[in-house]
Amino acid sequence: MSPPAVAELWRYPVKSMGGERVTELVLDHGVVGDRAFAVVAVATGRVLTAKRVPQLLDASARWLGSAVEITLPGGPTVHSDDRDADAAISRWLGQAVRLDRPAGRAVAVEEYQGDPDGSGELDTFDLPAWGFVDEAPVHLLSRDSLQQAQRWYPGGDWDLRRFRPNIVLTSATPDLDRATTLSARSGEGTVGDELQIGRVIVEVTSLCKRCVMVTQPQRGLPKDREVLRSIISRAGAEFGTYAEVRRPGAVRCGDPVTVLVAVQANKERTH
Repeated sequence: MSPPAVAELWRYPVKSMGGERVTELVLDHGVVGDRAFAVVAVATGRVLTAKRVPQLLDASARWLGSAVEITLPGGPTVHSDDRDADAAISRWLGQAVRLDRPAGRAVAVEEYQGDPDGSGELDTFDLPAWGFVDEAPVHLLSRDSLQQAQRWYPGGDWDLRRFRPNIVLTSATPDLDRATTLSARSGEGTVGDELQIGRVIVEVTSLCKRCVMVTQPQRGLPKDREVLRSIISRAGAEFGTYAEVRRPGAVRCGDPVTVLVAVQANKERTH
């Protein structure tokens, strides 16, 4: 069995918009250029996400180093520095919005909890002051996990775009049926593990709890509630891991992933 390695790298410069596949990511406090902008409703001052506005997923964004380029579906390419950028996005979404960057203070998100088609209720929560991420700055997902999920629900399209990972890992285990947990078999790590990816070190801080976001339609992918139902029934809604950066640096495709400190070893040292 070969150890996992980095298969793909993704960055999402605007929260809830389509991202870009890249050959290198720079990890500092988080992923540089990832969720660097968000679409904010002018009326409420709250960040919009695809849980409430699935239309956001139909646009894509590209990081330009300090600004972002947004391609609207069937429409113009908008640069975040353009004076009419907010107006163009507002026309597309049918409501007054603006593009914001993190301002060093917590910002509220407004989204539906439950079914966004009518039975859900609006809820709000605060994003961290430094960036527009929900839980943690780095999200890992493996091809092993996607392959196993395809077995859970063969009729679904388990395109990784539904799950919006930053770091996608190669398959590490030849026999998925004998594995006990997604994180253990896939190289995504379990909570408390320290992983070295190239020269970067991250610590797995939580499992990724999935929500209605993974069911939303986007370019080439239909709305599919069964994707989420199968993750809930087979894995308690947990799919992939979140991590925080412990040693910054660049991560590149092909970099090996090594467990430096395993959670089991930590437990043995404390007993």
